[in-house]
Amino acid sequence: MPSDPAAEHPRRSVRGYSPPMATTYTALRARYLEDTAFGGPGATPALAAALDAIGWRAVQEPTPEELADHLLLLLDQCVHEHRDVSALEYQFAMALRDTGPLLDGGLPPVEAYLPAASEIIARYERAAR
Repeated sequence: MPSDPAAEHPRRSVRGYSPPMATTYTALRARYLEDTAFGGPGATPALAAALDAIGWRAVQEPTPEELADHLLLLLDQCVHEHRDVSALEYQFAMALRDTGPLLDGGLPPVEAYLPAASEIIARYERAAR
């Protein structure tokens, strides 16, 4: 039985971080279902565009399109399983941390990536259709 993602990854306060207007589960679900409906574009292009908008292309490997494929799986789990946008933000932050460049020979805490994760989700949900 899967554990509760929100319990595993509690949202911690990050100094200097104020999240963008929160994306609701309902809005995120509606966008995802529209993208993945028969004949829809799929969610990967909008996720890749959100990654590109935050500057992910500068990382070079993985490309925004490659990382978007991974984030798509996490988004699908959010929509169809746990339904917790905060947990999705944390999972996106973990993915960014795990696939991003090393800074000063080490990795910052996952919480340092929460602003970028929140921005990706917000940009995905609000992207032009």
